Amino acid sequence: MNKQYLAMIIRRVKDSDTIQAAARGDDAQAGLFARQLVTVTFSELFRHEFPDTKWMNGGLIPINTAIDEGAKEYSFVELEDVGMAEVVADNADDLPEADNSGKNNVREIKTIGVSVSYSTQELRTARLQGLFDLASEKARAAREANDRRLDQLIRTGAPSKGLFGVVNQPGIIVAPAITGSWQTAAANLIIADVSAAINALINESDGIETPDTVLFDVRSYTRLSTLPFDPTSGPMTVLAFLKQAFPMITRWDWEPGLKNVSPSSGPVMLVYRNDASRMRAVFPMMMRALPPEQRGLKIKLGFETRFGGIMTPRPRSVFMLTGV
Repeated sequence: MNKQYLAMIIRRVKDSDTIQAAARGDDAQAGLFARQLVTVTFSELFRHEFPDTKWMNGGLIPINTAIDEGAKEYSFVELEDVGMAEVVADNADDLPEADNSGKNNVREIKTIGVSVSYSTQELRTARLQGLFDLASEKARAAREANDRRLDQLIRTGAPSKGLFGVVNQPGIIVAPAITGSWQTAAANLIIADVSAAINALINESDGIETPDTVLFDVRSYTRLSTLPFDPTSGPMTVLAFLKQAFPMITRWDWEPGLKNVSPSSGPVMLVYRNDASRMRAVFPMMMRALPPEQRGLKIKLGFETRFGGIMTPRPRSVFMLTGV
């Protein structure tokens, strides 16, 4: 490039209004120029991530929406056949009697609510930035808040409000681990604890209840999936051994919320059959948006869900092992 031409360009840049403003210290124009020099805004939007809501998404428990959304409560009957035939005399007139025994369980349905709000100016500003649609992002935040709370309610309920979750459902089997302290326990002792829990569920029901799901807290799952079953026999881990020993268990998984839900606020292991006839989460109405409400320049949007807690027609099909 011609040296004289290059010198002319440099001189014109130095003489420009923006550079002169920067030299004089004009904050408005000089500051803008400085930001343009050093700041680049990514067009990609980065959202904060929350833990997966495994209970709420139906992966760990069936979700039932069959109840009418207008109901304030629902009930279900637990029916049991009682009695046993006996060896009697050929002319007996006092034959042993069989009968039915049952009870009607009544559960309340509660409303779960959440809302978001924004101003008309916030809408315009977001549109100007062009990074996201503000109303859609607010709705996304409401959905996230709703699902996280319901995930907690499915797990632990809210007994003070008449809602019971999986880990405190009346009638489930709760027992302490024989050994416990899995973070320091030897492999054979951990295997004995898990085996005892699975077998207890099967034995108590005389084989009627065959579990297919075992859930751990994250630390326990990590320990079992990395601890060698026998350091002298190869790379097989405790978890791999358990999968071979109990092939009817089709899901061995972890769930972060199980770290502090025992009666002593410690971790637990859950063994159960993931079947709607055993246990289900009741949702007469899934999350629904209410009509937008505008007050002056502020817009508020509410959402509601109807939740009936956990229904357990067979509560003894759930085994919770504590002290792990």
